Amino acid sequence: MENNKITVFGASGNIGSLLIHLLSKAQIETIAVTRDFKNATDLPFVQWVQADISHKESLYATMENSKAAFLLSGNSPTVVEDQINVIDVAKELAIKHIVKLSSGAADPSSTLYIPRIHGQIEHYLITSGIHYTMLRPNGIMQNWLGEIANAVREERKFNEATGDGKRAHVDRRDIADVAFACLAGPETHFDKTYLLTSDKAVNYYDVAIAISNAINEKVTYCPISPEQAKQDMEEKNMPAALIETFLAYDRAQRNGETEIVTNCVSTILGRPARTLTDFATAYATCFK
Repeated sequence: MENNKITVFGASGNIGSLLIHLLSKAQIETIAVTRDFKNATDLPFVQWVQADISHKESLYATMENSKAAFLLSGNSPTVVEDQINVIDVAKELAIKHIVKLSSGAADPSSTLYIPRIHGQIEHYLITSGIHYTMLRPNGIMQNWLGEIANAVREERKFNEATGDGKRAHVDRRDIADVAFACLAGPETHFDKTYLLTSDKAVNYYDVAIAISNAINEKVTYCPISPEQAKQDMEEKNMPAALIETFLAYDRAQRNGETEIVTNCVSTILGRPARTLTDFATAYATCFK
């Protein structure tokens, strides 16, 4: 049997679930991987397989008769070993192409946790000999649907420690669209790394205005100090390595180091990237 399926790891997550809908709509045979069948969604052309990427032996069934895979998993303490398991099995099964969702700052020698682990996985994938496409979001708009959305709903204001620094966050719907394009028409994207951004860098004053316009009520952005941000994260019992990483991200944005804008999304998709206004309008109910 010819290998013509596409395997999606993280298929029940925020980006993976969007991707399997796109693959289903395109009538592409897809293997959707989940740790728990309770998270499975019944879709045409999508077969769900239960597996745990920390257990290598469970991965063979996930890539049987597949030609390509989308690689995404949570930032668990064993994420490097887990994703290497996927890459090793993919190589054994002659998978031709892996599209990996990475970090915008991926660097195997970084002192920061998230850039370092993704950099290490990227390096392993590159040296595996499998064709790769690295997707590096420069921040994801939907991350605002957590604590920021909670604060807006409760107080119509939110805190961040980025001052008036800007970052060109990308909408996760565009990430899924790009991943689909790379998997469906792979040859042009073989062995490429894409920094994914929107078409405009924005700061949190801009975010507050966009949310205000979307819900027709004034929302205020309140800049806080790095010390306050650190204390807030410590009170939530976040791991020290993540606190260090997020404080560094904030510092880079405050210092104007994150304003980079690329045309990767618009070039790959043949249309402009979704804007901050697009995001705020689509998710207005989350902030009301």
